Amino acid sequence: MKKLLKSFTPYQIGYLVVVFTMTALFTIFMPDLMLDDMSNTLVVVCSVVATLANPLCELLISKQSKLNFVVDALLIEIPEFILCIALGWYTIAIVTMAFWIPIDIISFLRWKKNPDAEKEEVTVVKRLSWKQDLLLVAGIIAFGLGVGYLISMLPGAADSYVDALSAAFGMANGILLLLRYSEQWYAWFITLVLYAVLYITSGTYIMLITVAAMLVNTCYGFVKWMIYIKQHKTELAKS
Repeated sequence: MKKLLKSFTPYQIGYLVVVFTMTALFTIFMPDLMLDDMSNTLVVVCSVVATLANPLCELLISKQSKLNFVVDALLIEIPEFILCIALGWYTIAIVTMAFWIPIDIISFLRWKKNPDAEKEEVTVVKRLSWKQDLLLVAGIIAFGLGVGYLISMLPGAADSYVDALSAAFGMANGILLLLRYSEQWYAWFITLVLYAVLYITSGTYIMLITVAAMLVNTCYGFVKWMIYIKQHKTELAKS
């Protein structure tokens, strides 16, 4: 843990300070723009917790730290499950409980078994071929559209197709992250864009802080992983 804390660069610390400050200012001075319905205190608290925890989790992923799964399970998935149920995003809510929490536990254990030879707090990562990328994207879109059609028939369902596609790309991100593939950043980028659409249509504007912060970190994390993969190309080819 000490090694991890010492590994945070001035940029990474500044990034978290900016995100936390923006969230605090938004909550204090623009509470009416947080959610369309502010009557449910639990939902409001969950939206703030998720907003703060998401950038931290993404930063830990960019650092190839297995601790990202602990933050995700406890401070993101549970609050977002409550938020999704309240907003009628049933696909994401179901995926959160049936997929994300179990995969966080499995991923933590798998990442723990694949430490870098030089830095044990860092996990070894790799990438897919372009053919595998194309097949993956086609499968995600087909799955998302199919689930979106089914979810649209449920009473109270909102933004069914965007909801389902965001869940599909999010699940792909989770599986790729579990397997330590850099393509998880592509899947996550698309997931964030779809989340932004959902947050705007639902009036959950505070979560846009999270989206903006994570889009920045997605680019940052992708570059860091690519540099790592390039520097360890020989070792990865043997694994």
